[in-house]
Amino acid sequence: MPRIDIGDIALNVRQWGSGDPMILVHGLGMSSDLWLHQVRPFSEHYHLIAIDLRGFGRSDRPRGSGLYTIENFARDIASVIRILNLDPVHYVGTSMGGYFGIALALDSPELCRSLSLCHTASRSSIADDVLAARTAALQNQSMDEYAKLVSAQALAKPSNSVITEWLEERVASNDQEIYAQVLTEGLRSFDASGAIASIQLPTLVIVGEHDRIIPAQKGYDLAENIPAAHLVEIAGVGHLSYLEAPEIFNATVLDFLAQH
Repeated sequence: MPRIDIGDIALNVRQWGSGDPMILVHGLGMSSDLWLHQVRPFSEHYHLIAIDLRGFGRSDRPRGSGLYTIENFARDIASVIRILNLDPVHYVGTSMGGYFGIALALDSPELCRSLSLCHTASRSSIADDVLAARTAALQNQSMDEYAKLVSAQALAKPSNSVITEWLEERVASNDQEIYAQVLTEGLRSFDASGAIASIQLPTLVIVGEHDRIIPAQKGYDLAENIPAAHLVEIAGVGHLSYLEAPEIFNATVLDFLAQH
């Protein structure tokens, strides 16, 4: 797998296709493998780049306090864009990957051509009951057991057994200490709600009808406060529309990007 040295760490960065650059950024506990249903259709039209964020997938997993902040994640992504001379990119991020896209757009808007923010919000918005259950499980259960909790929270009911197994295997492969650090130290501090009105980029906001982790209303609030935002709600899905309804997700993103 191709790894890129961005200074203090190396990140796994995968690329396909040609054309205008589109960067895909996964959410908590995932990796670039998340985009298995997007790689082929997106790379037919774009130079597609998918990152394993620090601490996840095949990227380095440094240990120590203060390493998994919103600022560090956003800085890593900016470094990849600059090192590969990609700017400006179409940025597609889901869940916490959406947080980093917002942070990037606020700090370095010249690096982005558009934003597609999926199942995300302008501030740390994991539902209280979801966060409480996850925090307790991380303290008392193995990652195999924890993965079952995540799939139950993330997928709309009734869930597809193949998707459920796939998701649980990937969550279980995480380093438990780093995962907990990102969840409790990194994501809780995110709050861009007072700044997002300054984002001038064309922005697509995707929400899931049955998203329990970051409820759809959070996405509506996000879209309402970004001047050039367009919102799409995907029916019948939870927090993972790109897995639960990939054809609809792909068409939504590609139709939006064709206009920008």
